[in-house]
Amino acid sequence: MRMLFKAKGKRQKAKIKRAALSFLNNTVPHFCLLPFAFCFLLFPAFAQEPTPTPEPTPKPSNWIWSLTIRNRTGFKLNAPHQLQMSRTQLDAKGVYKIGDDWRLTLETHAHYDPVKRLGYPNKLWLDPRQVVVEGKAGKVDLKLGLQQVVWGQADGLRVLDVINPLDYREFILEDFLDSRRPLWLARADVPVEKGSLQLLWVPYFAPGRLSVEGDEFGAGQSFGLGLIKAALQDSPLAQLPLRAEKSARPAYQLRSSQFGARFSRAIKSWDWTANYFYGWEDVPTNYVGGFEQKPGEPLPTVIFKPRYDRKEVFGLTGANNFGPVVLRLEAGWNRNRAVAVNDQPLRDGFGKVGQFSSVVGVDYSPREWVWLSGQYFFSFVSAPQQRLLFPRYNHLASFFVRTNFFHEKFKPELFVLTGLNQRQYLIRPRFTRSFGDHWSVGLGADFFGGRQTNIFGFFSTRDRAVLEVKWQK
Repeated sequence: MRMLFKAKGKRQKAKIKRAALSFLNNTVPHFCLLPFAFCFLLFPAFAQEPTPTPEPTPKPSNWIWSLTIRNRTGFKLNAPHQLQMSRTQLDAKGVYKIGDDWRLTLETHAHYDPVKRLGYPNKLWLDPRQVVVEGKAGKVDLKLGLQQVVWGQADGLRVLDVINPLDYREFILEDFLDSRRPLWLARADVPVEKGSLQLLWVPYFAPGRLSVEGDEFGAGQSFGLGLIKAALQDSPLAQLPLRAEKSARPAYQLRSSQFGARFSRAIKSWDWTANYFYGWEDVPTNYVGGFEQKPGEPLPTVIFKPRYDRKEVFGLTGANNFGPVVLRLEAGWNRNRAVAVNDQPLRDGFGKVGQFSSVVGVDYSPREWVWLSGQYFFSFVSAPQQRLLFPRYNHLASFFVRTNFFHEKFKPELFVLTGLNQRQYLIRPRFTRSFGDHWSVGLGADFFGGRQTNIFGFFSTRDRAVLEVKWQK
């Protein structure tokens, strides 16, 4: 009997439910159902949960940008004590990925120096550093556009690093990466058997950027003429006034182009390269053009006609690791170098001779926080000393120590370059302190010394202290 009542109750409930649904569908207006819809929204347990739509993954940009802003302020330590520079420089670099094998690199520097003692423009000026398209064509690596090419193993002086001309307005005190003048050129690296052949073609001539007389690092009316005048101080010619005309430069023609080749190969544990470059000197040679006698003047004026000479450089480099020790070797032969001579009778003041230059360097890193480097430079020219205005042989040595402390936050370093036979020196201490990931402050000094007939002695009154503040991202 109890089971019968239960079944009858279930049938009544089902009948009431169907009657209620029929009433809602036929009698109640649809807008009255809105409260029920809100109930389903507020209490999703009563409704079926919708499947969430996945957010699209953001596509990575093909551009990678970096930015550096720095100010280098130099104070002259010799009289007159004054600011030598306050160079503010913005470096912007962008790399665009064209495809799997190709990319475009754009880089420029913007400079401004209100002190105006180094010969830089009197206004904000842009200095493009890279406009390069690079990639692969089969097995060949191509690099086309405005760029730098660095050869050699020497640090601080150039032996085979002769492709790009230098900016000498701050002498050699600026880092070579910043002082090299980029060139529009084509570069191809071709695999050859067990080595690699690098081919270069520069379709035009570009000179070094030089200081002029009156600038802090000017070296005479024409660059280097002050050294010649100092070397002639015991000669009757020292009493004669000098005048330099405008430098003659090669025309923008195909025959003025430059080219080079370098073959690289590893033999056992040694990395070797053989180098050849046919180009132009980046500094003009001050050839004597004659004498000019003005009415009323007791002495004639020596006229100099500077011009840029061709250079042809052959070279060889080698490097090897011996645990924490790295041995570096480099040698070069400039087949037709112009050197100052004291021939009598005086013709143009220069003779074309061969010049040999070399360096042996040893790097040693006994700990992660210290790096030591020593180098010996040796050069000579293929002419007897009695014919030369300057010494035939040159011996120089350099020492560089770089350290870092407090997790690379504090970096003291010292660079010393000294002439062993000409008694000249350049001493450069420096301290750099980093703050966070973006800021750093550096304090350094540059000290010169030697005879007036060598380049470091000529600048012996240009000692300076330099403060650098840099932000990079």
